[in-house]
Amino acid sequence: MHLIRKWNEFMGPKDERLEAEEGKAVKASAYILLAGSLLTLWYAVSLNQVAYTTDSPLLTPLGESVVAVQWPLLATIFAAGMAGGLIQIRSGVVSARTRYAEVDRIPWDFVSVVAFLCGVTVGVLACVMRILAEVQIVGVENVAWLGDVAMGVVFFGMAFVLAFIFMALSLHGAIARRKELEQQMED
Repeated sequence: MHLIRKWNEFMGPKDERLEAEEGKAVKASAYILLAGSLLTLWYAVSLNQVAYTTDSPLLTPLGESVVAVQWPLLATIFAAGMAGGLIQIRSGVVSARTRYAEVDRIPWDFVSVVAFLCGVTVGVLACVMRILAEVQIVGVENVAWLGDVAMGVVFFGMAFVLAFIFMALSLHGAIARRKELEQQMED
Protein backbone atom coordinates (compact mmCIF):
# COMPACT_ATOMS: atom_id res chain seq x y z
CA MET A 1 0.00 0.00 0.00
CA HIS A 2 2.92 2.33 0.71
CA LEU A 3 4.22 1.96 -2.86
CA ILE A 4 0.78 2.70 -4.31
CA ARG A 5 0.42 5.80 -2.15
CA LYS A 6 3.90 7.00 -3.19
CA TRP A 7 3.09 6.33 -6.87
CA ASN A 8 -0.15 8.33 -6.60
CA GLU A 9 1.70 11.19 -4.90
CA PHE A 10 4.37 11.15 -7.61
CA MET A 11 1.90 11.05 -10.50
CA GLY A 12 -0.41 13.74 -9.10
CA PRO A 13 -4.21 13.99 -9.23
CA LYS A 14 -6.30 12.73 -12.15
CA ASP A 15 -8.12 14.89 -14.69
CA GLU A 16 -11.77 13.80 -15.09
CA ARG A 17 -11.88 14.46 -18.84
CA LEU A 18 -8.73 12.45 -19.41
CA GLU A 19 -10.03 9.70 -17.15
CA ALA A 20 -13.12 9.47 -19.36
CA GLU A 21 -10.93 9.14 -22.49
CA GLU A 22 -8.83 6.50 -20.75
CA GLY A 23 -12.04 4.70 -19.74
CA LYS A 24 -13.17 4.51 -23.38
CA ALA A 25 -9.88 2.89 -24.37
CA VAL A 26 -10.01 0.41 -21.48
CA LYS A 27 -13.63 -0.44 -22.29
CA ALA A 28 -12.80 -1.20 -25.93
CA SER A 29 -9.82 -3.32 -24.88
CA ALA A 30 -11.92 -5.22 -22.37
CA TYR A 31 -14.56 -6.07 -24.98
CA ILE A 32 -11.90 -7.31 -27.41
CA LEU A 33 -10.23 -9.36 -24.68
CA LEU A 34 -13.52 -10.84 -23.48
CA ALA A 35 -14.77 -11.76 -26.96
CA GLY A 36 -11.42 -13.19 -28.06
CA SER A 37 -10.97 -15.16 -24.85
CA LEU A 38 -14.45 -16.64 -25.10
CA LEU A 39 -13.90 -17.62 -28.74
CA THR A 40 -10.54 -19.17 -27.87
CA LEU A 41 -12.08 -21.06 -24.95
CA TRP A 42 -14.87 -22.32 -27.19
CA TYR A 43 -12.28 -23.46 -29.73
CA ALA A 44 -10.32 -25.27 -27.00
CA VAL A 45 -13.43 -27.02 -25.71
CA SER A 46 -14.37 -28.01 -29.27
CA LEU A 47 -10.89 -29.39 -29.89
CA ASN A 48 -11.03 -31.46 -26.71
CA GLN A 49 -14.57 -32.72 -27.47
CA VAL A 50 -13.66 -33.83 -30.98
CA ALA A 51 -10.42 -35.43 -29.78
CA TYR A 52 -12.28 -37.28 -27.02
CA THR A 53 -15.23 -38.49 -29.14
CA THR A 54 -13.00 -39.68 -31.98
CA ASP A 55 -10.38 -41.28 -29.71
CA SER A 56 -7.72 -39.01 -31.23
CA PRO A 57 -5.61 -37.58 -28.38
CA LEU A 58 -4.19 -34.14 -29.10
CA LEU A 59 -0.88 -34.94 -27.37
CA THR A 60 0.19 -37.03 -30.38
CA PRO A 61 1.36 -36.05 -33.87
CA LEU A 62 -2.29 -35.11 -34.55
CA GLY A 63 -1.86 -32.15 -32.19
CA GLU A 64 0.76 -30.69 -34.50
CA SER A 65 -1.78 -30.34 -37.33
CA VAL A 66 -4.32 -28.22 -35.42
CA VAL A 67 -4.05 -24.57 -34.44
CA ALA A 68 -2.71 -24.49 -30.91
CA VAL A 69 -5.04 -22.66 -28.52
CA GLN A 70 -2.33 -20.31 -27.30
CA TRP A 71 -2.00 -18.61 -30.72
CA PRO A 72 -5.56 -17.23 -30.89
CA LEU A 73 -5.27 -16.25 -27.22
CA LEU A 74 -1.98 -14.43 -27.83
CA ALA A 75 -3.50 -12.66 -30.83
CA THR A 76 -6.47 -11.62 -28.69
CA ILE A 77 -4.28 -10.22 -25.92
CA PHE A 78 -2.13 -8.38 -28.46
CA ALA A 79 -5.18 -6.92 -30.24
CA ALA A 80 -6.75 -5.80 -26.95
CA GLY A 81 -3.55 -4.13 -25.81
CA MET A 82 -2.93 -2.40 -29.13
CA ALA A 83 -6.54 -1.21 -29.40
CA GLY A 84 -6.43 0.44 -25.99
CA GLY A 85 -3.12 2.13 -26.68
CA LEU A 86 -4.08 3.30 -30.15
CA ILE A 87 -7.40 4.72 -28.96
CA GLN A 88 -5.60 6.74 -26.31
CA ILE A 89 -2.94 7.96 -28.74
CA ARG A 90 -5.63 8.92 -31.28
CA SER A 91 -7.44 10.99 -28.66
CA GLY A 92 -4.16 12.67 -27.66
CA VAL A 93 -4.21 11.26 -24.14
CA VAL A 94 -0.82 10.65 -22.59
CA SER A 95 -2.10 9.97 -19.08
CA ALA A 96 -5.10 10.76 -16.89
CA ARG A 97 -2.65 12.04 -14.28
CA THR A 98 -2.07 15.78 -14.41
CA ARG A 99 1.70 15.37 -14.10
CA TYR A 100 1.95 13.87 -17.60
CA ALA A 101 -1.35 14.97 -19.16
CA GLU A 102 -0.05 18.12 -20.82
CA VAL A 103 3.64 17.37 -21.43
CA ASP A 104 5.19 18.80 -24.57
CA ARG A 105 8.24 16.56 -24.58
CA ILE A 106 8.73 12.89 -23.78
CA PRO A 107 9.44 12.51 -20.03
CA TRP A 108 12.44 10.19 -20.31
CA ASP A 109 12.64 9.59 -16.56
CA PHE A 110 9.05 8.29 -16.55
CA VAL A 111 9.68 6.17 -19.66
CA SER A 112 12.78 4.67 -18.03
CA VAL A 113 11.01 3.84 -14.77
CA VAL A 114 8.04 2.22 -16.52
CA ALA A 115 10.34 0.26 -18.86
CA PHE A 116 12.41 -0.90 -15.88
CA LEU A 117 9.28 -2.04 -14.00
CA CYS A 118 8.06 -3.88 -17.12
CA GLY A 119 11.45 -5.51 -17.54
CA VAL A 120 11.62 -6.63 -13.90
CA THR A 121 8.08 -8.01 -14.03
CA VAL A 122 8.67 -9.98 -17.22
CA GLY A 123 12.12 -11.15 -16.12
CA VAL A 124 10.94 -12.41 -12.74
CA LEU A 125 7.86 -14.06 -14.25
CA ALA A 126 9.95 -15.79 -16.94
CA CYS A 127 12.36 -17.15 -14.32
CA VAL A 128 9.72 -18.19 -11.77
CA MET A 129 7.37 -19.79 -14.32
CA ARG A 130 10.24 -21.76 -15.84
CA ILE A 131 11.32 -22.99 -12.41
CA LEU A 132 7.75 -24.01 -11.54
CA ALA A 133 7.42 -25.90 -14.82
CA GLU A 134 10.74 -27.70 -14.27
CA VAL A 135 9.84 -28.66 -10.69
CA GLN A 136 6.64 -30.28 -11.97
CA ILE A 137 8.24 -32.06 -14.92
CA VAL A 138 11.76 -33.05 -13.82
CA GLY A 139 11.64 -32.52 -10.06
CA VAL A 140 13.32 -29.96 -7.85
CA GLU A 141 16.65 -31.80 -7.91
CA ASN A 142 16.98 -31.39 -11.70
CA VAL A 143 16.03 -27.71 -12.00
CA ALA A 144 18.52 -25.70 -14.09
CA TRP A 145 18.66 -22.79 -11.65
CA LEU A 146 21.37 -20.76 -13.38
CA GLY A 147 19.82 -21.32 -16.79
CA ASP A 148 16.45 -20.16 -15.51
CA VAL A 149 17.95 -17.04 -13.93
CA ALA A 150 19.85 -16.35 -17.17
CA MET A 151 16.59 -16.70 -19.09
CA GLY A 152 14.99 -14.21 -16.70
CA VAL A 153 17.84 -11.75 -17.31
CA VAL A 154 17.46 -12.08 -21.08
CA PHE A 155 13.70 -11.59 -20.84
CA PHE A 156 14.29 -8.56 -18.58
CA GLY A 157 16.53 -7.02 -21.25
CA MET A 158 14.09 -7.67 -24.06
CA ALA A 159 11.09 -6.39 -22.10
CA PHE A 160 12.98 -3.29 -20.96
CA VAL A 161 14.01 -2.36 -24.51
CA LEU A 162 10.59 -3.08 -26.00
CA ALA A 163 8.73 -1.22 -23.23
CA PHE A 164 11.12 1.73 -23.54
CA ILE A 165 10.57 1.96 -27.29
CA PHE A 166 6.81 1.40 -27.05
CA MET A 167 6.37 3.98 -24.26
CA ALA A 168 8.48 6.58 -26.08
CA LEU A 169 6.61 6.06 -29.37
CA SER A 170 3.24 6.09 -27.60
CA LEU A 171 4.02 9.31 -25.76
CA HIS A 172 5.40 10.90 -28.92
CA GLY A 173 2.28 9.93 -30.88
CA ALA A 174 -0.10 11.14 -28.17
CA ILE A 175 1.74 14.46 -27.82
CA ALA A 176 1.71 15.01 -31.59
CA ARG A 177 -2.00 14.13 -31.79
CA ARG A 178 -2.87 16.43 -28.87
CA LYS A 179 -1.04 19.31 -30.54
CA GLU A 180 -2.85 18.55 -33.80
CA LEU A 181 -6.22 18.54 -32.02
CA GLU A 182 -5.38 21.81 -30.23
CA GLN A 183 -4.41 23.38 -33.57
CA GLN A 184 -7.72 22.27 -35.11
CA MET A 185 -9.64 23.81 -32.20
CA GLU A 186 -7.83 27.12 -32.66
CA ASP A 187 -8.69 27.29 -36.39
